Amino acid sequence: MKIKVTAISKFQRYFPARTSELDFTGRTLNEFLAWVKKEYGLDVSDHRNIKITRNSKLVREFDVALMDGDRISFIPIVAGG
Repeated sequence: MKIKVTAISKFQRYFPARTSELDFTGRTLNEFLAWVKKEYGLDVSDHRNIKITRNSKLVREFDVALMDGDRISFIPIVAGG
């Protein structure tokens, strides 16, 4: 399946472009995150300040099924003053 990935700010360095379309053969977001770690070196557990969205909605549960064409975004949490 094709997954569209958007990587914001410091997470851009892990992917070929800010927005990339990746071919993924797994089924769940957990599997996708493990695959991203293996293929691209992004281990989300190393980043306390990360938000992950699926189709523009904040992900709170990672054991959800992905569908062809889903959009996953890796967004750093930033504080302002």
